[in-house]
Amino acid sequence: MSSAHANDAQPCDSETIKTVARWAGVEGKLVSRDDRRDLIAAAACKVMPNAPDTVIVAIAFDTNHEGASGYSDANGEESTSKIQVIALVEAGKVVAATRSTIEEDASTAVGSYRIDTARYILSKDVRAFGTVFYSSARGASCPEAAGSEELTLWIREGENLRAIFGTNLYGWILIDGEVCYLGDRGARTESARMTIAVEKTSSHGFADLSITARVTQTLHNSDGVSDTGKRTVRKVLKYDGQSYGLNMFRTFWYPKVCPMCPGQD
Repeated sequence: MSSAHANDAQPCDSETIKTVARWAGVEGKLVSRDDRRDLIAAAACKVMPNAPDTVIVAIAFDTNHEGASGYSDANGEESTSKIQVIALVEAGKVVAATRSTIEEDASTAVGSYRIDTARYILSKDVRAFGTVFYSSARGASCPEAAGSEELTLWIREGENLRAIFGTNLYGWILIDGEVCYLGDRGARTESARMTIAVEKTSSHGFADLSITARVTQTLHNSDGVSDTGKRTVRKVLKYDGQSYGLNMFRTFWYPKVCPMCPGQD
């Protein structure tokens, strides 16, 4: 399993944060969350490569201070929520944005963001941009599968931003045996790092996308862990007029023979 923190590499200046907060109706101490009174749970900003006057912003606002200090739901599980805003800012004004809620639990917690400005040129007039969400949740102690580093591709439609594609960039699966705290011997696992590419073919006016998974199989034995094989799996996705699919738990790279694995996408 993996985790990452990308805020330091893509900082947001205070004026940009204030601009997005005003658009979202958020008021309070607009600084990074050093204690439970602060409002910025995570933030990242980056200039749009083909539009140097436009700043891409991803922010999670922590407005539920009671919940942020660790309130539990009816089942005794810790449960909080954050306001997520993805925005385009120009000359001190939000020109396009979308707002949603991140429900936090044992498997999802706001960690950090990264802005992805690769050349996602989908048509002559449309270039998408990406946001990568990193969860800081620890998850289950004895997992059988996991997905993380959630990439979402966005396009602008007037004053709105629309998500058209989603995938996890890292995946992990237990093939056989048992892995508890990643320590049991004799277990076999596979992990995948995924990258996205724009294809020359197209569907419904947008270029096709491909996901390439570079998969490593690992054996947990008495001597520790060792890599026992590598392979590459590729999947092409076509735009259906609305999206390429918003699946943050891709399974297409799972081995063909794997009794413990869920169904493939």
